[in-house]
Amino acid sequence: MNWAAKDLHEKAWPEMLRLPNKLLLLVVTMLTLAGCSSLTAVDEKHSETKTPETLTTFDQVPYSSLLLLPKSVPTRTISYGSDALQTVSVYEAQKDSGGVSAFHSAIIFIHGGCWLNAYDASHGAGFYSALATTGIDTYAVEYRRTGDEGGGWPGSLHDIQDAINTITRSLSQTNEEKNVYIVGHSAGGHLALLAAASQLNIPKSINIKAVIGLAAITNVTEYAKGTNSCQTATPDFMGGKPEVRFEAYKKATPHLERIGYPVVLMQGDADAIVPALHSESEHAKTISIVNGGHFDWLHPKSDSYKALVKVVTAND
Repeated sequence: MNWAAKDLHEKAWPEMLRLPNKLLLLVVTMLTLAGCSSLTAVDEKHSETKTPETLTTFDQVPYSSLLLLPKSVPTRTISYGSDALQTVSVYEAQKDSGGVSAFHSAIIFIHGGCWLNAYDASHGAGFYSALATTGIDTYAVEYRRTGDEGGGWPGSLHDIQDAINTITRSLSQTNEEKNVYIVGHSAGGHLALLAAASQLNIPKSINIKAVIGLAAITNVTEYAKGTNSCQTATPDFMGGKPEVRFEAYKKATPHLERIGYPVVLMQGDADAIVPALHSESEHAKTISIVNGGHFDWLHPKSDSYKALVKVVTAND
């Protein structure tokens, strides 16, 4: 029963006790049916799942829809450390009969999930597959997160730094020249921006075109003060609250002015998980998507996804 129906029942009950028996039975029956109707409506609303076939470009994408997307098997995997989680799944771009892909772009992607080990890279498998089908090489980074030995702050950042170094070194050993984009979503966007602002060992032959944050968390101190489930997970990642771990939070705040590449912050204006203020910076280009939700970036039928593809193929 929803809260409105519950309140109605509680207030009406004393008055109903004064009614004749037959009339009382009728009123109780009507209220019960009304409550059941309200409950059914609420349940149907919350259990609704948009499938890839029914989603329109005007809907916000629920997390559950990402898991229903068609996905392909990674072309290969790369290890960047000794831990089983320190791996990169490579989705090579689809090529035509002449062995040529539609674009010369490659994405190094860091997934989100509130930094928690409950959410791994697999929830973006449909996204990686769609990018590869579009003609974009995609390097999906897995890393140790909160709950994993060695994960959390600063271990998760160290994993991303090592992964980027390893991927770019691998790219430098091929004969193909690629326009490379470092892209991160949500908590992964936070780590992507931090890593890009640090001292990375990227071969000089690698052409990094931009660092892109998709609903990226850019201010962990403010984010940790929030009340949604992802915001309340921030202290677990950081090892304490901002007032206790002040210096750690300071180091975990991306300084976009220190990034030696163009920075693009892409944000849906209807994102309920990461507030729009995280995309506001004088050191970045901001792209806002009307009615864009938090998970839209990972669904190939959304406007957000199409906007991302436009950015990462602009130099082809």
